[in-house]
Amino acid sequence: MGSRFIIKSKYTYLASHLHLLYQRNHVKLYTSNLKPANFYWEYLLIMDLSCSNLACIKARETSTIKILVFGNLILNYKANLDDPNVLERHRQSWNKFDTEKHLNTFSDITSDISYNDLKVELCGSALHTVRVLRQLGTEAMFFSACGDDQESRIISNLLKKEDIDRSYLRIQTVDNVPTGRRISLSYNQSKALYTNCGASTLFSVNYLKFVMDDKDSSILRPQNRAQIFYIEGLFIPKREAVTTFIVRSYIQGRRYIALNLSSENVVRQNFDHLLYLASHALFVFGNFAEFKVFCDCWGASSTRELAEGIVKNKETPIIFVINKGTDGIELISNYFREGCAPGPLTFQTFNVPPSTDQEDIAAETYDACFVAGFLHAWLQKRELSHCIRVGCHYANKALKPFNRLDSKEATP
Repeated sequence: MGSRFIIKSKYTYLASHLHLLYQRNHVKLYTSNLKPANFYWEYLLIMDLSCSNLACIKARETSTIKILVFGNLILNYKANLDDPNVLERHRQSWNKFDTEKHLNTFSDITSDISYNDLKVELCGSALHTVRVLRQLGTEAMFFSACGDDQESRIISNLLKKEDIDRSYLRIQTVDNVPTGRRISLSYNQSKALYTNCGASTLFSVNYLKFVMDDKDSSILRPQNRAQIFYIEGLFIPKREAVTTFIVRSYIQGRRYIALNLSSENVVRQNFDHLLYLASHALFVFGNFAEFKVFCDCWGASSTRELAEGIVKNKETPIIFVINKGTDGIELISNYFREGCAPGPLTFQTFNVPPSTDQEDIAAETYDACFVAGFLHAWLQKRELSHCIRVGCHYANKALKPFNRLDSKEATP
Protein backbone atom coordinates (compact mmCIF):
# COMPACT_ATOMS: atom_id res chain seq x y z
CA MET A 1 0.00 0.00 0.00
CA GLY A 2 1.33 3.45 -0.87
CA SER A 3 1.63 6.13 1.77
CA ARG A 4 0.38 9.66 1.66
CA PHE A 5 1.30 12.39 4.11
CA ILE A 6 -0.69 15.49 4.91
CA ILE A 7 2.01 17.95 5.92
CA LYS A 8 1.78 21.26 7.71
CA SER A 9 4.96 23.32 8.03
CA LYS A 10 5.56 22.37 11.69
CA TYR A 11 5.49 18.67 10.76
CA THR A 12 7.77 18.80 7.70
CA TYR A 13 10.79 17.49 9.58
CA LEU A 14 8.94 14.53 11.12
CA ALA A 15 7.21 13.67 7.84
CA SER A 16 10.42 13.70 5.84
CA HIS A 17 12.10 11.32 8.28
CA LEU A 18 9.16 8.96 8.35
CA HIS A 19 9.25 8.93 4.53
CA LEU A 20 12.97 8.13 4.63
CA LEU A 21 12.33 5.26 7.04
CA TYR A 22 9.66 4.00 4.68
CA GLN A 23 12.09 4.02 1.74
CA ARG A 24 14.90 2.31 3.68
CA ASN A 25 12.97 -0.26 5.66
CA HIS A 26 9.98 -0.88 3.40
CA VAL A 27 7.72 -0.15 6.35
CA LYS A 28 4.11 0.34 5.35
CA LEU A 29 2.53 3.42 6.84
CA TYR A 30 -1.20 3.09 7.24
CA THR A 31 -2.52 6.64 7.22
CA SER A 32 -6.14 6.16 6.28
CA ASN A 33 -7.21 7.53 9.65
CA LEU A 34 -5.53 10.90 9.17
CA LYS A 35 -7.94 13.82 9.25
CA PRO A 36 -7.99 16.75 6.78
CA ALA A 37 -5.13 19.21 6.97
CA ASN A 38 -6.93 21.81 9.04
CA PHE A 39 -7.14 19.33 11.89
CA TYR A 40 -3.36 18.65 11.71
CA TRP A 41 -2.84 14.98 12.58
CA GLU A 42 -5.27 13.26 14.87
CA TYR A 43 -2.73 10.52 15.28
CA LEU A 44 0.90 10.77 16.27
CA LEU A 45 3.11 8.21 14.56
CA ILE A 46 5.37 6.77 17.25
CA MET A 47 8.49 4.90 16.12
CA ASP A 48 10.01 2.10 18.15
CA LEU A 49 13.52 2.34 16.69
CA SER A 50 14.62 -0.92 18.28
CA CYS A 51 12.37 -2.98 16.02
CA SER A 52 11.24 -0.46 13.38
CA ASN A 53 7.58 -0.90 14.27
CA LEU A 54 5.12 1.91 13.81
CA ALA A 55 2.02 2.38 15.91
CA CYS A 56 -0.72 4.97 15.73
CA ILE A 57 -1.74 6.48 19.07
CA LYS A 58 -4.46 9.07 19.36
CA ALA A 59 -2.95 12.27 20.66
CA ARG A 60 -6.10 13.11 22.55
CA GLU A 61 -5.76 9.89 24.55
CA THR A 62 -2.60 11.13 26.30
CA SER A 63 -3.53 11.58 29.94
CA THR A 64 -3.96 15.11 31.24
CA ILE A 65 -3.52 13.90 34.84
CA LYS A 66 -0.24 15.41 36.01
CA ILE A 67 -0.35 14.44 39.69
CA LEU A 68 -1.55 11.14 41.18
CA VAL A 69 -2.21 11.54 44.90
CA PHE A 70 -2.28 8.64 47.37
CA GLY A 71 -3.83 9.18 50.80
CA ASN A 72 -6.53 8.18 53.25
CA LEU A 73 -10.25 8.73 52.71
CA ILE A 74 -11.66 9.72 56.09
CA LEU A 75 -14.98 10.99 57.36
CA ASN A 76 -14.50 13.57 60.10
CA TYR A 77 -16.94 14.09 62.98
CA LYS A 78 -16.26 17.54 64.39
CA ALA A 79 -17.76 19.28 67.42
CA ASN A 80 -17.16 22.13 69.86
CA LEU A 81 -18.38 20.76 73.16
CA ASP A 82 -20.06 22.48 76.08
CA ASP A 83 -19.60 19.42 78.27
CA PRO A 84 -15.93 18.56 78.94
CA ASN A 85 -16.87 15.23 80.53
CA VAL A 86 -17.91 13.55 77.29
CA LEU A 87 -14.46 12.01 76.80
CA GLU A 88 -14.08 11.03 80.43
CA ARG A 89 -17.32 9.07 80.29
CA HIS A 90 -15.72 6.93 77.60
CA ARG A 91 -12.33 6.67 79.29
CA GLN A 92 -10.66 9.08 76.88
CA SER A 93 -8.78 12.27 77.62
CA TRP A 94 -8.20 15.71 76.17
CA ASN A 95 -5.13 16.88 74.27
CA LYS A 96 -4.46 13.48 72.75
CA PHE A 97 -3.89 12.73 69.09
CA ASP A 98 -4.35 9.01 68.51
CA THR A 99 -4.15 7.46 65.03
CA GLU A 100 -5.07 3.91 66.05
CA LYS A 101 -8.29 4.37 67.98
CA HIS A 102 -10.74 1.45 67.85
CA LEU A 103 -13.86 2.18 65.82
CA ASN A 104 -16.19 1.15 68.67
CA THR A 105 -14.89 4.17 70.57
CA PHE A 106 -15.99 6.45 67.73
CA SER A 107 -19.56 5.19 67.89
CA ASP A 108 -19.69 5.52 71.67
CA ILE A 109 -18.42 9.10 71.68
CA THR A 110 -20.50 10.39 68.75
CA SER A 111 -23.67 8.87 70.22
CA ASP A 112 -23.04 10.95 73.35
CA ILE A 113 -22.89 14.23 71.41
CA SER A 114 -25.95 16.19 70.39
CA TYR A 115 -26.74 15.81 66.70
CA ASN A 116 -26.98 19.59 66.35
CA ASP A 117 -23.43 20.00 67.69
CA LEU A 118 -21.90 17.42 65.36
CA LYS A 119 -20.56 18.44 61.98
CA VAL A 120 -19.71 15.74 59.44
CA GLU A 121 -17.16 16.51 56.72
CA LEU A 122 -14.53 14.98 54.45
CA CYS A 123 -10.99 15.34 55.71
CA GLY A 124 -7.45 14.36 54.92
CA SER A 125 -4.49 16.36 53.67
CA ALA A 126 -4.11 14.32 50.46
CA LEU A 127 -7.71 14.84 49.35
CA HIS A 128 -7.42 18.54 50.18
CA THR A 129 -4.24 18.72 48.08
CA VAL A 130 -6.15 17.34 45.09
CA ARG A 131 -8.94 19.87 45.57
CA VAL A 132 -6.50 22.79 45.63
CA LEU A 133 -4.48 21.50 42.65
CA ARG A 134 -7.63 21.29 40.56
CA GLN A 135 -8.65 24.79 41.63
CA LEU A 136 -5.27 26.02 40.43
CA GLY A 137 -5.72 24.34 37.05
CA THR A 138 -3.47 21.29 37.52
CA GLU A 139 -5.24 18.02 36.80
CA ALA A 140 -4.88 15.64 39.76
CA MET A 141 -6.41 12.32 40.74
CA PHE A 142 -6.97 10.92 44.25
CA PHE A 143 -6.44 7.24 45.12
CA SER A 144 -7.76 5.62 48.29
CA ALA A 145 -10.23 3.03 49.62
CA CYS A 146 -13.45 2.96 51.63
CA GLY A 147 -15.83 0.37 53.04
CA ASP A 148 -19.28 -0.59 51.80
CA ASP A 149 -21.09 1.01 54.73
CA GLN A 150 -23.11 3.98 55.91
CA GLU A 151 -20.02 6.20 56.13
CA SER A 152 -19.17 5.56 52.47
CA ARG A 153 -22.70 6.60 51.51
CA ILE A 154 -22.33 9.77 53.58
CA ILE A 155 -19.10 10.49 51.70
CA SER A 156 -20.90 9.97 48.39
CA ASN A 157 -23.62 12.41 49.45
CA LEU A 158 -21.04 14.98 50.52
CA LEU A 159 -19.32 14.70 47.14
CA LYS A 160 -22.63 15.29 45.37
CA LYS A 161 -23.55 18.16 47.66
CA GLU A 162 -20.29 19.95 47.02
CA ASP A 163 -20.45 19.17 43.29
CA ILE A 164 -17.05 17.49 43.24
CA ASP A 165 -16.10 15.86 39.93
CA ARG A 166 -15.90 12.24 41.01
CA SER A 167 -14.24 11.19 37.77
CA TYR A 168 -11.01 12.36 39.42
CA LEU A 169 -11.38 9.95 42.32
CA ARG A 170 -10.30 6.32 42.20
CA ILE A 171 -11.71 4.76 45.36
CA GLN A 172 -11.44 1.04 45.99
CA THR A 173 -14.41 -0.47 47.84
CA VAL A 174 -13.38 -3.02 50.47
CA ASP A 175 -16.06 -5.37 51.77
CA ASN A 176 -16.54 -6.03 55.47
CA VAL A 177 -14.18 -3.25 56.55
CA PRO A 178 -15.46 0.14 57.80
CA THR A 179 -14.62 3.41 56.12
CA GLY A 180 -11.96 5.50 57.86
CA ARG A 181 -13.19 7.91 60.54
CA ARG A 182 -11.91 10.74 62.67
CA ILE A 183 -13.27 12.59 65.68
CA SER A 184 -12.14 16.20 66.12
CA LEU A 185 -13.33 17.64 69.42
CA SER A 186 -12.61 20.89 71.21
CA TYR A 187 -13.55 22.44 74.53
CA ASN A 188 -12.19 25.92 75.17
CA GLN A 189 -8.43 25.49 74.61
CA SER A 190 -8.49 21.71 74.90
CA LYS A 191 -8.54 19.49 71.83
CA ALA A 192 -8.74 15.79 71.02
CA LEU A 193 -8.18 14.07 67.71
CA TYR A 194 -8.82 10.36 67.23
CA THR A 195 -8.40 8.63 63.87
CA ASN A 196 -8.86 5.17 62.42
CA CYS A 197 -7.94 4.84 58.73
CA GLY A 198 -10.20 1.81 58.33
CA ALA A 199 -10.57 0.51 54.76
CA SER A 200 -7.96 2.95 53.41
CA THR A 201 -5.23 0.70 54.79
CA LEU A 202 -6.39 -2.10 52.47
CA PHE A 203 -5.84 -0.22 49.22
CA SER A 204 -4.24 -2.90 47.05
CA VAL A 205 -1.69 -3.35 44.30
CA ASN A 206 -4.27 -5.29 42.26
CA TYR A 207 -6.69 -2.37 42.32
CA LEU A 208 -3.96 0.08 41.31
CA LYS A 209 -2.94 -2.16 38.39
CA PHE A 210 -6.58 -2.51 37.34
CA VAL A 211 -7.02 1.28 37.27
CA MET A 212 -3.74 1.95 35.48
CA ASP A 213 -4.39 -0.74 32.86
CA ASP A 214 -7.91 0.46 32.08
CA LYS A 215 -7.81 1.22 28.36
CA ASP A 216 -11.00 3.27 28.53
CA SER A 217 -9.57 5.71 31.08
CA SER A 218 -6.04 6.84 30.32
CA ILE A 219 -4.25 7.88 33.53
CA LEU A 220 -0.57 7.06 33.12
CA ARG A 221 1.30 9.56 30.99
CA PRO A 222 4.13 8.56 28.61
CA GLN A 223 7.58 8.55 30.14
CA ASN A 224 8.48 11.74 28.27
CA ARG A 225 5.58 13.68 29.87
CA ALA A 226 5.90 15.01 33.41
CA GLN A 227 3.81 13.18 36.01
CA ILE A 228 4.14 13.16 39.79
CA PHE A 229 3.13 10.37 42.15
CA TYR A 230 2.46 12.21 45.41
CA ILE A 231 2.49 9.86 48.41
CA GLU A 232 1.28 11.11 51.77
CA GLY A 233 3.23 9.59 54.67
CA LEU A 234 -0.03 8.59 56.39
CA PHE A 235 -0.77 6.39 53.38
CA ILE A 236 2.34 4.27 53.92
CA PRO A 237 1.52 2.11 57.01
CA LYS A 238 0.23 -1.30 55.87
CA ARG A 239 0.57 -0.29 52.20
CA GLU A 240 4.31 -0.69 51.72
CA ALA A 241 3.60 -3.19 48.91
CA VAL A 242 1.64 -0.52 47.02
CA THR A 243 4.30 2.17 47.27
CA THR A 244 7.06 -0.30 46.40
CA PHE A 245 5.06 -1.35 43.33
CA ILE A 246 4.72 2.31 42.31
CA VAL A 247 8.48 2.84 42.48
CA ARG A 248 9.34 -0.35 40.60
CA SER A 249 6.62 -0.17 37.95
CA TYR A 250 6.07 3.49 37.16
CA ILE A 251 8.94 5.73 38.27
CA GLN A 252 11.04 6.21 35.16
CA GLY A 253 11.64 8.92 32.58
CA ARG A 254 9.76 12.07 33.64
CA ARG A 255 7.62 10.31 36.24
CA TYR A 256 8.60 11.33 39.77
CA ILE A 257 7.90 10.54 43.42
CA ALA A 258 6.88 13.35 45.77
CA LEU A 259 6.87 12.21 49.40
CA ASN A 260 5.33 13.95 52.40
CA LEU A 261 6.56 12.72 55.80
CA SER A 262 3.17 13.73 57.32
CA SER A 263 3.82 13.00 61.01
CA GLU A 264 6.54 12.22 63.52
CA ASN A 265 4.97 8.87 64.39
CA VAL A 266 4.84 7.84 60.73
CA VAL A 267 8.55 8.61 60.37
CA ARG A 268 9.47 6.83 63.58
CA GLN A 269 7.43 3.69 62.86
CA ASN A 270 8.12 3.46 59.12
CA PHE A 271 11.63 4.83 58.81
CA ASP A 272 13.09 2.05 56.64
CA HIS A 273 10.38 2.32 54.02
CA LEU A 274 10.39 6.12 54.10
CA LEU A 275 14.12 6.02 53.47
CA TYR A 276 13.52 3.70 50.52
CA LEU A 277 10.95 6.11 49.06
CA ALA A 278 13.12 9.17 49.74
CA SER A 279 15.98 7.46 47.93
CA HIS A 280 13.78 7.32 44.80
CA ALA A 281 11.99 10.65 45.27
CA LEU A 282 12.49 14.00 43.61
CA PHE A 283 10.56 15.89 46.32
CA VAL A 284 10.47 15.29 50.08
CA PHE A 285 8.16 17.56 52.12
CA GLY A 286 7.88 17.76 55.90
CA ASN A 287 8.07 20.03 58.92
CA PHE A 288 11.10 20.50 61.13
CA ALA A 289 9.89 18.03 63.81
CA GLU A 290 9.34 15.28 61.20
CA PHE A 291 12.78 15.82 59.69
CA LYS A 292 14.28 15.85 63.19
CA VAL A 293 12.88 12.35 63.77
CA PHE A 294 14.16 11.32 60.33
CA CYS A 295 17.63 12.54 61.31
CA ASP A 296 17.49 10.70 64.64
CA CYS A 297 16.50 7.42 62.94
CA TRP A 298 19.23 7.88 60.32
CA GLY A 299 21.81 8.81 62.94
CA ALA A 300 22.39 12.29 61.54
CA SER A 301 22.95 15.32 63.75
CA SER A 302 21.30 17.74 61.31
CA THR A 303 19.26 17.93 58.11
CA ARG A 304 22.46 18.92 56.30
CA GLU A 305 24.13 15.67 57.35
CA LEU A 306 20.99 13.72 56.44
CA ALA A 307 20.84 15.27 52.96
CA GLU A 308 24.55 14.70 52.36
CA GLY A 309 24.16 11.05 53.36
CA ILE A 310 21.18 10.39 51.10
CA VAL A 311 22.64 12.00 47.97
CA LYS A 312 25.83 9.92 48.21
CA ASN A 313 23.93 6.85 47.02
CA LYS A 314 21.42 8.62 44.77
CA GLU A 315 22.05 9.14 41.06
CA THR A 316 19.12 11.51 40.52
CA PRO A 317 18.41 14.93 42.07
CA ILE A 318 16.43 15.43 45.27
CA ILE A 319 14.63 18.43 46.76
CA PHE A 320 14.02 18.63 50.52
CA VAL A 321 11.39 21.20 51.53
CA ILE A 322 11.35 21.72 55.31
CA ASN A 323 8.71 23.86 57.02
CA LYS A 324 10.40 25.40 60.08
CA GLY A 325 7.40 27.44 61.17
CA THR A 326 8.30 30.99 62.17
CA ASP A 327 11.90 30.31 61.08
CA GLY A 328 10.78 29.98 57.46
CA ILE A 329 11.06 27.31 54.77
CA GLU A 330 14.39 25.54 54.34
CA LEU A 331 15.25 24.25 50.87
CA ILE A 332 18.04 21.69 50.52
CA SER A 333 18.61 20.51 46.97
CA ASN A 334 21.03 19.34 44.32
CA TYR A 335 18.42 19.96 41.61
CA PHE A 336 19.37 22.31 38.79
CA ARG A 337 16.87 21.77 36.01
CA GLU A 338 14.61 18.90 34.94
CA GLY A 339 16.60 16.35 32.96
CA CYS A 340 19.97 17.57 34.27
CA ALA A 341 22.34 15.53 36.43
CA PRO A 342 22.50 16.38 40.15
CA GLY A 343 24.66 19.35 41.07
CA PRO A 344 26.22 20.23 44.41
CA LEU A 345 23.89 20.51 47.39
CA THR A 346 22.61 24.00 48.11
CA PHE A 347 21.06 25.23 51.36
CA GLN A 348 18.59 28.11 51.38
CA THR A 349 16.08 29.52 53.85
CA PHE A 350 13.05 31.57 52.83
CA ASN A 351 11.22 33.84 55.22
CA VAL A 352 7.53 33.01 55.26
CA PRO A 353 5.13 35.96 55.50
CA PRO A 354 2.56 35.57 58.28
CA SER A 355 -1.00 34.79 57.30
CA THR A 356 -3.10 37.89 56.86
CA ASP A 357 -6.41 36.12 56.30
CA GLN A 358 -6.62 33.85 59.32
CA GLU A 359 -4.81 33.75 62.62
CA ASP A 360 -5.22 30.03 63.12
CA ILE A 361 -4.69 27.85 60.06
CA ALA A 362 -4.92 24.14 60.70
CA ALA A 363 -1.56 22.49 60.01
CA GLU A 364 -3.17 19.93 57.74
CA THR A 365 -4.83 22.62 55.61
CA TYR A 366 -1.66 24.71 55.47
CA ASP A 367 0.40 21.70 54.41
CA ALA A 368 -2.05 20.66 51.69
CA CYS A 369 -2.21 24.16 50.22
CA PHE A 370 1.56 24.63 50.33
CA VAL A 371 2.31 21.34 48.57
CA ALA A 372 -0.36 21.99 45.94
CA GLY A 373 0.98 25.48 45.21
CA PHE A 374 4.60 24.28 45.09
CA LEU A 375 3.96 21.36 42.72
CA HIS A 376 1.63 23.44 40.55
CA ALA A 377 4.40 26.03 40.08
CA TRP A 378 7.06 23.36 39.45
CA LEU A 379 4.98 21.81 36.67
CA GLN A 380 4.91 25.27 35.11
CA LYS A 381 8.73 25.07 35.02
CA ARG A 382 9.24 27.75 37.67
CA GLU A 383 12.43 28.12 39.64
CA LEU A 384 12.42 26.42 43.05
CA SER A 385 12.49 29.78 44.84
CA HIS A 386 9.34 30.77 42.98
CA CYS A 387 7.73 27.41 43.83
CA ILE A 388 8.34 28.21 47.51
CA ARG A 389 6.69 31.60 47.15
CA VAL A 390 3.67 30.17 45.35
CA GLY A 391 3.30 27.44 47.96
CA CYS A 392 3.45 29.96 50.80
CA HIS A 393 1.00 32.25 49.02
CA TYR A 394 -1.72 29.62 48.85
CA ALA A 395 -0.93 28.15 52.25
CA ASN A 396 -1.39 31.56 53.85
CA LYS A 397 -4.61 32.09 51.95
CA ALA A 398 -5.73 28.77 53.51
CA LEU A 399 -7.82 27.88 50.50
CA LYS A 400 -11.14 26.37 51.44
CA PRO A 401 -11.78 22.97 49.88
CA PHE A 402 -14.46 24.11 47.46
CA ASN A 403 -13.65 27.77 46.85
CA ARG A 404 -13.40 28.71 43.19
CA LEU A 405 -10.23 30.51 42.15
CA ASP A 406 -10.12 33.20 39.54
CA SER A 407 -7.72 32.11 36.81
CA LYS A 408 -5.69 35.28 37.38
CA GLU A 409 -4.86 34.03 40.85
CA ALA A 410 -3.15 30.87 39.65
CA THR A 411 0.32 32.42 39.74
CA PRO A 412 0.96 35.17 42.31
